[in-house]
Amino acid sequence: MSTIVGAAQVLETAKEYLSKIGADQYSQKEELLSGSSIGEHTRHFIEFFQCLLTQTSEGTTVDYSKRLRNQHLETDPTHTLDTINKIQDELKLLGKSGQIGKVCQVDPQFQHAENKSISTTIERELLYNIEHTIHHLAIIKIGLKIVAPEIPISDHFGVAASTLEFRKNNQLKSTSFVEFN
Repeated sequence: MSTIVGAAQVLETAKEYLSKIGADQYSQKEELLSGSSIGEHTRHFIEFFQCLLTQTSEGTTVDYSKRLRNQHLETDPTHTLDTINKIQDELKLLGKSGQIGKVCQVDPQFQHAENKSISTTIERELLYNIEHTIHHLAIIKIGLKIVAPEIPISDHFGVAASTLEFRKNNQLKSTSFVEFN
């Protein structure tokens, strides 16, 4: 599977809840989520994809700290669904070869952050965005169980591919064991 297809698929996972959740549930802040909402987590991973797509089409560097922090993505699940559809369309047009720069804020003590530029590739950043999104989907899964437990969630929601493969292999091992008395 290509990284572009993988990125589109992980975004497709978010549609599981976006098509069913109400705006109030979506924007409800929860203490268990450190005072954030499902909408804030969703906006966060969407804007990483937007940064990658927009900034690499305009130049050769991506800086995720330059996200727009669009509150409309935090409060309106229908708008967010439309945005994901647009990103999925844009991913199809993305070239994944070539070196790009990535600006990172580096400071082990989180004081006086220093920007550092490193070399990366679009494909590597797509992989980063996939893993980053899965991480936030795992957090969103917790939020959904609190604010919208009626929304069904698939087993693979918020779970990394390697974990799914591990679970599958272990299940096969445990079911293939035959006990003799």
